[in-house]
Amino acid sequence: MADEKEELVPQKQSLFDVTADDILDNALRNLDEKQARDVTKKAADEVVRLAVEKRQAEHRSEAAQDEMRNLVRNADLLDQRGGDYQINSTFETATGTTQVQITKSKSTSGLLIAAAIALVILVIILITLIAR
Repeated sequence: MADEKEELVPQKQSLFDVTADDILDNALRNLDEKQARDVTKKAADEVVRLAVEKRQAEHRSEAAQDEMRNLVRNADLLDQRGGDYQINSTFETATGTTQVQITKSKSTSGLLIAAAIALVILVIILITLIAR
């Protein structure tokens, strides 16, 4: 009977939930010197890896911005020359890949204008037929 009572008594419990930071801090405090050196070296390696990755991402971002500015300039030049064109381009940015398509088609604009004129004429014809 005494054993059953001991099982019911809670073991040393914290008033607060244990967090991942608490577990990490506790694990780091309990390292011996060799383990502490190994963890420090791995942490330093990771810091260097992250710094290199950050610089590469910044470089990709700057390069993509320059390429996009050049793309817009080229589209402006094509606009000045007139005519139809389509530019497709892909840029590698810091967070992934961006695809851009710039299209200018006078035939599309002409079709829209023709459709609008036809619609206006159709409305005028319907109004004159209804008015009779």
